Amino acid sequence: MDGFRTELCRDKRSWALKVTTPSGDAYEYRYRSEKQARYFAAVFALGPTWLPQPSRKRVGRATS
Repeated sequence: MDGFRTELCRDKRSWALKVTTPSGDAYEYRYRSEKQARYFAAVFALGPTWLPQPSRKRVGRATS
């Protein structure tokens, strides 16, 4: 994988941003608004040098 991969998901009360790093680690960040989630998806697409504390680290490594 070349860079960070992001995926936005909506639930009843918040937006989840699922981020997969180039090394295959997967993290999930939660935001109250779509605007916040899309902003941070763009930040991750740029390939940050460090990651903020995630809402949840998904177990295992991402596949594909």
